[in-house]
Parts: sequence; structure tokens; C-alpha cells
Amino acid sequence: LWYTNTRLLQLFLHKNLLYIEVISLDKYEYGLKMDQLKALCLEGKYEEAAEIADSINWNKVKNVNALVKVGEIYEKVGRFEESREILLNAYDRSPIGRTIIYRLAEVAIAMGDFDGAREYYDEFVDIAPHDNQRYVLQYNIRKAQKAAPGELIAILEDLKEQEYTEEWAFELACLYHKTGAVEKCIDACDELILWF
Repeated sequence: LWYTNTRLLQLFLHKNLLYIEVISLDKYEYGLKMDQLKALCLEGKYEEAAEIADSINWNKVKNVNALVKVGEIYEKVGRFEESREILLNAYDRSPIGRTIIYRLAEVAIAMGDFDGAREYYDEFVDIAPHDNQRYVLQYNIRKAQKAAPGELIAILEDLKEQEYTEEWAFELACLYHKTGAVEKCIDACDELILWF
């Protein structure tokens, strides 16, 4: 009886140690793949990054930041359905993450799902009412819906009052030019040169 119990214990320990080794190997491989994904993204090689991402079972990954990163990779290569699926998986794990909601809105815009984008926008504003990215989201939604330039200008002017950035100041100057507001365009360009 003692021998049998000892042998069973040895077998149990051996199987569990093998299981632990497999888990460690999986975590090690996962870590290597994540490092590769990050490096490829920094180089702008999103197609290669997407190929690596395809080899990982994202349903098992609990790291929300990793899920958001992969959602961005799939978005960059135009795989919007997969991006949305991964981001929804991240959202299930962290439902108050404004970054996730923002990314979901961007993906919905890219897919032409303006109702979905508007819902995500509203949720984003509820979560982060003072975040200036709400103007960017609103602008992107309305621009994708082919809103009149005057409406787009109003959104960017609101953004400019809150936060002055080169990208959006330039976009505003372009819209002024497009609508024939020459003086406002020149003033916006002069301000850009002054600041940047």
C-alpha cells in the first residue's frame, strides 16, 4: 500500500510538473510573440504582425493592453471584423476602459457602422466627459458621414479651444481654405508656424 501511494504521488507530481512546464513554455512563447508584435509595429510592418497575431489564441489572453494592441494591428491591415472581435473581448475584461471604447468607435467608423460608432462615442463621453479625444471622435464620425465643412470646422474650433495640436490645427487650416475663408486660413497657418 505504501509503495502504491508513493508511486501514485510520483506520477501525480510528474504529470503536474509536465503541466507546469507546458504552461511556462506557452507563456514564454507568448512573451516572445508579443515582443515580436511590438517590434514589428514600431517598424510599421503590420501585415507581418497580423500573421504572428493569427498564431495566438486571443480568447485565452487576459492582458487587456495586449488585446487592444492586436485590435489596432488588425485595424491597420483592414481586418475590421477581427479587430472589433478582439476589442470586444478586451471590453468584456475591462468595461470601463475608455481606450477600448475609443478604438471600438474608430473601427465602427472604418466599417461604416455609424450607429455603432455613435453609441461608442456616447459611451466614451459618459466615461470621460473631459477627454479632448471626444472632439476627434466626433470629427471622424461626421467626416466619414460627409458632413458639411462648416460643421467640421465648428468641431475643430471647439477642440482648438481645449487643446492646440499641430495635426488638428493643420486640418482646421485646410478646412478654412476649402471653404474659402482665406483670412482664417492665413491666421491658422501663421499660428501653426508660431507654435510649431
